[in-house]
Amino acid sequence: MRFEHEDNANSSGEVAGKNMAGERVRYDHLPFFYSDLFENGYESVGDVSSKLDIVMDWKTKFEEGIIYYMKERKVRGVLLWNVFGRVDEARSIINARGTYKPADVKDLIPAESAPEDKS
Repeated sequence: MRFEHEDNANSSGEVAGKNMAGERVRYDHLPFFYSDLFENGYESVGDVSSKLDIVMDWKTKFEEGIIYYMKERKVRGVLLWNVFGRVDEARSIINARGTYKPADVKDLIPAESAPEDKS
């Protein structure tokens, strides 16, 4: 998994501070990694190793979609390619540790980006 990004720094720093202040807090946050590449962007969470079984769910092939990384019928990682606002859904699927056939993971997360918060 990728741990070098700001999401890990922010969440692990908060837990470290609480523990140094006397609380007993466990670090169990599943961090995500993101980047933009010209007009493309991605967010990934969990183990996105090419050594895992890969199931691709493209809305538009190679332009917008979700890639699931699986091992022993469990989703271990998710890469959201030009799909934004779905990291929490991906975390939930990974943390649930459910078992799936490869065809069953398609459409677990809708390929379109989450609606923007207008508040």
